[in-house]
Amino acid sequence: MDKKKKALINFIKQIIPINGTEAEEIANTFHFTKIKKDNLFLKENEISDDYFYLEKGLMRVFLYDLDGNEITMDIFTENNIVFEITSFFNRVKSESNIQALTDCIGYRISYEELNKLFHDKPAFRDFGRAILVKEFIASKKRNYAMINQTAEQRYQHLLTSRPEILKHVPLKFIASYLGVTDSTLSRIRKKK
Repeated sequence: MDKKKKALINFIKQIIPINGTEAEEIANTFHFTKIKKDNLFLKENEISDDYFYLEKGLMRVFLYDLDGNEITMDIFTENNIVFEITSFFNRVKSESNIQALTDCIGYRISYEELNKLFHDKPAFRDFGRAILVKEFIASKKRNYAMINQTAEQRYQHLLTSRPEILKHVPLKFIASYLGVTDSTLSRIRKKK
C-alpha cells in the first residue's frame, strides 16, 4: 500500500465496500497536491477541472453578492471531496470560488481522469454516486436550516457537528456561512 495515499485509500473504503487492492488502484490515479493558505483552488469564470480529496486543511466556497460582498456558501474540512459540481460536470464556468483557509494537502484527479475511472472501475462509479448523494443531502439540510432554524440554532449545530470550523475559520466567514452579520454572530457567541 502506498503509505502517502493511505488516508485516501481509507476514505474510499469508508465510502464504498471495496477491497484494498482496488481501492489502491483507484487512489493511484490521484495526484498529490499542496495548496497554500489563501490561494484559490478555483476562481469564478473558470471551468472546474479538479476533483480533490482534502486530506488536511480547510477550504471554503464563496461567491460575491450583488453588492460585491463575499458570501461563504460552504466550508470543507479534512477527509472530504472538494469540487464545484455544476462547473465540473457540465463543463461551464464556475460562479463561485474555492479558497484554501489553511495550508492544504490532498489528491486530485482531472475531469478526464475521473471519467476514465468511472468507465474502467464500476466500484468508482459507486463511490462517485455516494459522494454526490452525501453532498446533495448536506446541501438540502443546509437550505432547510436557513429557512426553519434560528441563527442561534444554526450556530449551535455548527458548534456540535463541526467544531474544527469554529477553531480555525475567521469569524467573518462563519457569520456569512450562517447567514448573519458579524455583530449578530458576536452576540450569539457571548450567550454561549
